[in-house]
Amino acid sequence: MIVTEWQGRHGLTAAEHQAEFDRLTARGFRPLRVCGYELAGVRRFASIWAVQGGSAWQARHDLPAGDYQAAIEALGRDGYRPVDLSVSGAGGGARFSALWEQEEGLEWIARHDLTRAGYQALFDDLSGRGFRLRCLAPYQDGERYACVWDRYAGPAWEARHGLSAEEYQQVFDAQRERGFRLVRVVGYPDAGQDRYAGIWEHSPGHPGKAEHGVPHEDYQAHFEAGLAAGLRLVDLSGFRSGVAAACTMIWERTPEADFGADPAAALVVPFMQKWAVPGLSFALALNGTVRAARTYGYANRITRETATPDHRFRIASVSKPITSTAVHLLLEQGRLALTDPVFGAGGLLGTGYGTVPYGPRVLALRLRHLLEHSSGGWTNDDHDPMFQQPALDRDALISWTLDTRPLGADPGTVYGYSNFGYCLLGRIVERVTGMPYGQFVHRFVLDPSGAVRATPAGAAAPDRQDGEAVYTGLDRAAPYGIRVDRMDSHGGWAATPADTLRFLFSVDGLPAPPDLLQPATRTAMTTASAVRPVSPGTPGYARGWAVNGAGTIWHDGTLPGTQAILVRPADGRAWSAVCNAGRPGTALADEFDALMWQVQQVV
Repeated sequence: MIVTEWQGRHGLTAAEHQAEFDRLTARGFRPLRVCGYELAGVRRFASIWAVQGGSAWQARHDLPAGDYQAAIEALGRDGYRPVDLSVSGAGGGARFSALWEQEEGLEWIARHDLTRAGYQALFDDLSGRGFRLRCLAPYQDGERYACVWDRYAGPAWEARHGLSAEEYQQVFDAQRERGFRLVRVVGYPDAGQDRYAGIWEHSPGHPGKAEHGVPHEDYQAHFEAGLAAGLRLVDLSGFRSGVAAACTMIWERTPEADFGADPAAALVVPFMQKWAVPGLSFALALNGTVRAARTYGYANRITRETATPDHRFRIASVSKPITSTAVHLLLEQGRLALTDPVFGAGGLLGTGYGTVPYGPRVLALRLRHLLEHSSGGWTNDDHDPMFQQPALDRDALISWTLDTRPLGADPGTVYGYSNFGYCLLGRIVERVTGMPYGQFVHRFVLDPSGAVRATPAGAAAPDRQDGEAVYTGLDRAAPYGIRVDRMDSHGGWAATPADTLRFLFSVDGLPAPPDLLQPATRTAMTTASAVRPVSPGTPGYARGWAVNGAGTIWHDGTLPGTQAILVRPADGRAWSAVCNAGRPGTALADEFDALMWQVQQVV
C-alpha cells in the first residue's frame, strides 16, 4: 500500500514502547516493523508505523521463546500469519517481537531455535521447494536463527548472512551492479563482531538508500536527514554492538505520494489506501491508440516490488469479452450457429459430461443462451459451480454440475449471470477447433490484436507467471484458494492494461486498427439481448459485454485479490485498469469504476 502518513520510533524501553503502541494505534496507525535489541543491558525497541488499511493484525513484543511458539500456534488457528520478526538477547533470555496479519494467502513456514547448520539445511530445503525468505533474525551471538518463509514464484532472489561490515558492503555493491535490490537487512552481534544478514531481489523498486552500522546515538541525525531528503523509512533493525548499539535502515522515495506532480495520484492513492490496494495499473486510449499508462504502488508488497506497466494482473471476468470474440469468429466462419444445441446427441458438447439422459431444460440449451447469460441457472451466487468442489478438475466439475445443479428455468426466459456458462463456451471452442482454448484464443484473437503478453493465470502462488502481481485478499478472501486454472474462458486471463486495450481495439468498430470481426458480427455481439436483467437501473447485457443506451460497452471483473475493468464509451475513448486486491460482494467494484471515470478526465 502507498503510505502518505508514517512515523518511526527508536530507543524505547518496553514500557515506553507499550505507551507508544497504545497512542499510535488509537490514532489509526499500524506497525510495519518492530525490532527489539539491547542497549547497555536494557532491552529497547524500534518501530515503523503507518496509517493504512488492510487485514486484521496482531502484535507481540518481548516474548520468551515458549510464548512466541504458543502465539504462532494460537494465532495461526485464527488465520494469522507472521509478517515481521525480531529476536534479541542471549541464552534463555532471548526475546521475540513479531507482527501477524490475518490473511488467507500464501503458504508460510516459521521456525526458530535453529543452529547455524540447522538454518542452512532449512534454507537449502525450503528455497529448493519454492519458498522465499521473508525475514531472518539471528540471535544468541549468531548461534541461533529464527525465520519466516512464504511460498510463491517470483523474480530471482538471494540471501546472505554472517557478513562483516566490509563483506556486507562488498556484497551490497555487487548485488546493485547485478540489478538486485535490498529488501531487508538486519545487524547482529557474533563473537564480539558486528554481522549482517540481507535479502535481495531482482525486481523493480523505488529509489532510495540503505545504511548499516549506524551508531545508536547517531540514529536521530540519520533519521532527520532521510526525512529532509524526502525519503520514507521502510526497514529498520537495531542490535547490540559491543557495549553500545547500532542500527540498519532502508529508505525509499515514494513518487506516487506527490499529488502535485500527478493529478491522477490525488484520486488513485486515497482509493488505494481506503481499500488496502498494494498496486494499481491503468492504461488510457483514444481512437484506437494507447495514450497513457500509469502504475501506483506494489506488484508485491512483501518485497516492495513496484508495479510497472509491464506487470500482468488477473483480469477476472474481463476474460468474457475475449471468449465471446473467439466464439463470434467461429460464428463468422460457419463453424458455429447461435441455435446450436449444447448437450445431447448432435449437441456441441454431446453426451460426454454428466449422466444421460439429460433433462428437457439441458437439452433445450443453445449457444446463444450461454453467450447472453440466459441459460436458466448456474448463476454467480453463493452456489456458483465454478467456486465449488475445488478438488475436481474442469471436466469433472462440469459433470458434477450437470448431475447436481438442475436448471431452475427454461433457457432463454430469464437473465442470470453465469460463470459456468462461459466455462462451457471455452469447451465448445476446444471441441469445434480441436485446439486448447488458450492456444486458439492466442493465435486467432490476442496475437493478431497485439495483446501478446496476455496469458492464462495459474491458481496457486507457485504458479505465478513471470511479471505477474501478487494478490492480496481482503477480509480473509483467499486469492490463492480458488481454482483459477479452471476459469480460463470466464475469468482466467492475466494481462497488462495496455494489452487488454489492444484486444479491445480489435473489436471496437473504429477504422484503425482493423477489427477481427465483420461489422455486422461486432454489432450483434454488442447489442443488448432481449432477455435483460430485471433489477431497476441495471445495464443491459449483450454477448460477453455489458452495454447501455449511450453506446458504451464494458466489462468488469472481481475475484479474491483482483479487481479489473475495461470500458469503451462511444466517443473513441477507452480505458483498462486492474489492481491486486479485491473481494466479491463489496463496494470496491463500483468505486473502482467511478475512480477510472474521474482519472481519465485528468490524465
